[in-house]
Order: sequence, then structure tokens, then C-alpha cells
Amino acid sequence: MPDASIDLNDIERALHAGEFCFYFQPKVSFVTGQIIGGEALLRWIKPDGSIVEPGHFLPQAEKSGFITNITAVMLPELIEDIEKIKAIKTDAQIAYNISALDLYSPYLVKMLRSFIGSRRINPGNIQIEITETAVVDNSDRFKTALLDLVALGIEIAMDDFGTGYSSLDLLSRLPISAVKLDQGVVRRMTEDVKNTHIVRSSLYMARELSIKTVAEGVESKGTYTYLMSAGCNEVQGYWISPPLPLNDFIQLCIHQPQWPRSTFGLLYNAWVNHISYRRKVLDAALTMSMTSPEEWKSLPKMDLAHSPARCRLGQWYMGEVSETEGSNRKYKQLEEPHRLMHAAGASLIKAIRSESGARDIARATRIFLEYSDVVDAEVSRIVERDLEKTFDELDVEKAKNVPVMSDLLGENDVD
Repeated sequence: MPDASIDLNDIERALHAGEFCFYFQPKVSFVTGQIIGGEALLRWIKPDGSIVEPGHFLPQAEKSGFITNITAVMLPELIEDIEKIKAIKTDAQIAYNISALDLYSPYLVKMLRSFIGSRRINPGNIQIEITETAVVDNSDRFKTALLDLVALGIEIAMDDFGTGYSSLDLLSRLPISAVKLDQGVVRRMTEDVKNTHIVRSSLYMARELSIKTVAEGVESKGTYTYLMSAGCNEVQGYWISPPLPLNDFIQLCIHQPQWPRSTFGLLYNAWVNHISYRRKVLDAALTMSMTSPEEWKSLPKMDLAHSPARCRLGQWYMGEVSETEGSNRKYKQLEEPHRLMHAAGASLIKAIRSESGARDIARATRIFLEYSDVVDAEVSRIVERDLEKTFDELDVEKAKNVPVMSDLLGENDVD
């Protein structure tokens, strides 16, 4: 809640006195179990050393419009911080939450274009976060600014996803490439199964839209491992680390701590995506068969990308596996039946579009399902092997008695 004892003059004085700085909360990849970046969080440190949390002054700054002044002063400082982080971790991505007013101002895009053009940072070193409430007016100027950022190569993330009514609509209209699951929903998974359903549904929807997912507010190992098995991409929260001053964050990155990791969740989700493709083909086949060709143009749009490279399962064995495990040889048996399944799906839809006879369509459907069954059987074997590997690694880690992250941070047990 805003602090009534703090007025705008206090905020302005503190800004120009250099009392604002950034703390960084680490973000960890579920695939590697290592830090891949962090979120920059503004802090106001008074001369007596006391810290004013952003919730006590940012709402007032945004309401008055002074937030753009804060961004104008602090963004260059953030870039300096990112340069220091980049020196020890070149591919680190730092998320920065902005206000809608920042996007209405011409300065944000101009400054970032200058920083990237001068090679002080790479586009991948910064991620811009926006909240649903920041885009309620849906102005063309706002969308143009987002598109300008995307054109620079900057990733746009929607913060606090799952808290508002228009989140789904915004994903369809804006160039969003990542969503951050709201920390309140994530925390309440331990209290109410409805929140668990919301998280799982959000992960499924993001996967269907090829959008990266980040969970925040993770405060226990149980929540961490559940999100990992559910196929979330990245995670942050106090179980990993609280927000840290810049030098502490850099030291943590240098130390390269290791959190639990597993590719099982993403592999399983790739399998689910394959099943989803099969469902889409059959849905399209039935829908088109039961409507006249004259009506096909008015049918709901259906995502029927028949290329294996567009399928999450194909992307998995073509690239992601080699990146995370060093080799994709054990997935080679998937390649041929997976390619043939997608070709059979395309042939089935083509047979319906060309108004082939019922026997030809039935045969095309049978071939499509047969190849799909072969893919299912092979992925099932891979999932079984991956689970066995995961359980074996857990036994090894238990035997080593690996210290928890709180030991590395010098804190009490946070689980």
C-alpha cells in the first residue's frame, strides 16, 4: 500500500539525490537448474539505511505521471548494472517492469534503441514486463511502442498473468512472448486445488501459443518441483533467493549454484502438444465434413501447421534436446514416424477439401491414426527412460547430501 507520509516532493528529492537503486531477484531455468537472469526491482534506500519498498511510492509516482521521470533517470543506471552482470554472464536476461505511461512517452524506445545500437547491451539482455492493467485502453500508440521494442529484438512479458479478466484477450492482440504466472496464484496452489488448475491451464495455453512461462512467488521446494514437472520454463521466488543488491547478485552468478532440474516436464508437454495436434486434425476433419465447402471460409480459425518443425515435439527432438543433453540420438526413432504422421494429417485434410469419397477419407484417417499411435508408443518409452534417469539422479543427490540453497545464502531453511 502507498505510504501516506511520503509525498511527491520526497520521491523527486530521493530520485535526484541518488537514493534509488536496483535489487535483482534471480531467475532459474527448470531445464538447467541454473541462473539465467533476474528481475530488476527498484528500491529506495534512505540515508539512514532504511529501505522503502516500491509498493509504498511507485503507485503515487504512476498516478501523478512522475513515473516517466523515474524511468528516464533509472533506465541508464539499469543498463550500467546489466553491463556489469553481462561481464560475468553474457547471456543473462534482466526483466524490467514498466508503466503504461513509459510506453506513451517516446523516450523509452529511443533510449533502448541507443543502448542496443551502441552495443552496451544485446537485445536479449533485457526483457520488458507489462501488467494487464497497463494496457486497458488498448491504444494504437501503446501497441506501436511494443512493436518497436519487439523490432529491436526485445522480449515482451506479461506480468501477474492469471489475475485479470482480459489477460487472454491481450495475448491475442499484443506481441507477448512470455507470461509470468501471478505469485498469488502460485502461492495459493498449496491451499486450494482451483489455483493449481489455473496454473496448469495457464501453462497449457501458453504452450499452445508457443509462449514462454515464468513462475514467480515460489517459496517451497514442493512448489518448485511441481512447476518443473508441469513444464514451466523458468522460476523465481524466495525459495531460490530474495532480491539481492547488485554485487550480491553477481557473486551468486559467479558461484553458479545448482537447483533441481529436469527436462521431463517439457518433454511431457511436447508429447501433449503432439496429442493436441492430433485432436486439431480430427476436429477439423469432422467440422469440414459436416459443413458445405461454401461455409468453410466462415469456420473458426484452426491451427493446422502440418510441418513437424512447427510441432513442439518436433522442436524438442530437432533442437532443444541437443542443446540440453548434448545429443539427440535417442530421439532419432521419433523422426520418421513423426514426419509421416504430419504428412498423413495434411493428406487427410486435403482429401476432405478435394471432396474425396467416404472410403478415401476413412483410409486417410486410419493411416493418420496409425502413425500417431507409433509416435505415442515411442514417446512413452522415452518418458519412461527419462523418469528412471530422474529418479536415479535423485538417489545420487540424496547420497551426496547436497546443501540446500539457504546454506549458500547464509539463511535459515526457507522450505
